[in-house]
Amino acid sequence: MAVSAGSQRVAVGGAEEKAVVAATAFVADTVAQSRVSADLFGMTLGKANVRDGSIDTALAITDWPRDLDLLIVDLADTADTVADAAALKTTVPGGCVVIGIGRINDVALYRDLMAVGFNDYLATPLGEGVVARAAERALDLRERGAATMAGAGLKDAKPRTLSVIGARGGVGATTVAITVAGMLGVRLKEEVLLVDFDLHYGSLMLALDLEAIDALREALDQPDRIDALFIQQVAQKKNDHLYAIGAEEAPTGGFQARPHAASDFLRSVHRRFRWIVADVPRGDPVIQRQVIEASSDILLITDLSLPGVRDAMRLQQLVHDVAPSARLHLATSGVIDARRSAVKIADVERTLKRKIDCQIPADTLAALAAVNFGKPLAEAAPNSGIVKALRPLVSRLDDSNEVSGDGGPKKTTGVLGRFSQGFKRRKK
Repeated sequence: MAVSAGSQRVAVGGAEEKAVVAATAFVADTVAQSRVSADLFGMTLGKANVRDGSIDTALAITDWPRDLDLLIVDLADTADTVADAAALKTTVPGGCVVIGIGRINDVALYRDLMAVGFNDYLATPLGEGVVARAAERALDLRERGAATMAGAGLKDAKPRTLSVIGARGGVGATTVAITVAGMLGVRLKEEVLLVDFDLHYGSLMLALDLEAIDALREALDQPDRIDALFIQQVAQKKNDHLYAIGAEEAPTGGFQARPHAASDFLRSVHRRFRWIVADVPRGDPVIQRQVIEASSDILLITDLSLPGVRDAMRLQQLVHDVAPSARLHLATSGVIDARRSAVKIADVERTLKRKIDCQIPADTLAALAAVNFGKPLAEAAPNSGIVKALRPLVSRLDDSNEVSGDGGPKKTTGVLGRFSQGFKRRKK
């Protein structure tokens, strides 16, 4: 097994010690193979494992050394370059830097490879020192990312996860999640991560004009592979304070989250981000329950309709069952005007037995403007009624001394009362 960078260091010319890199390369072209060997000689003390082969050779390996620092693979002659590259990234150790080389000099290919987790791509013929410089640059980024995470861990601040859940479709949960995350980042002057847990039909990345990639599914499947480099590659930066992760899995993918996948994922990502805002799907009860269970705060949004209040009551009970210590915030939203709805705010409060924390008005024009600009609503339309309504909620979110807004039992009447009473009887 190759020697890891952390376990062996040598002094170079009496100067600062230099880490020895554990490296493997599979290169089919003989000229490129010689260049790779020459460039890696100094970095590995001549112990680089440079072999004749390609990405197909690498894909055939099932047991990689856990201390592998650097892998270089020849992408020439592969039938599906990006798909093979994505498959390879799921097998190598999480901290391993992967660099591809090939004959195609194309920016689109480079971007696709970066999106699936490669650290660099070099087109042949390779100039002298090109491979060494690319490897050193990628390894340096990895070390800086690790240092950032270590520094973040020194902060005496409790990690917080806010889950935003819509009781019904169309209540604007995704818009609210983006808006709250953006406002939190600006208010706290720290980086906030948005995660769209709807792997198949999520629209968060589209709304922010960011690229959705399949790394979220891989991270949920293997959260132990999440490290500083992984987060640096998949958490896409929208502005100084806002990052986002999302996926666009095919509906036929059939991904089934394993037990505790979401909580393990959030725990790993919290080493880099103190605040995470999760857009929680309604159509995946497994992921939904896992994210709620791992949350410190939950924002439940309902519209002013009988089905909306019924489903809000169900979700409220779920929160009480699986995350009793989480702070629950209730909001009303949607296209139904409170003044014209048969269901009034007072009816909702009596049914849910607590006050509504936030009444979010409909502002279609501002929401469309935010999507068109690919920006958070507070940035695209700072005077929107939605932004104004959310400001008090955002200001309370980071207040650890906030008391619960639950009220005492109140008498319920009418259809909403029967909903509540029937729900209680079923629970018994």
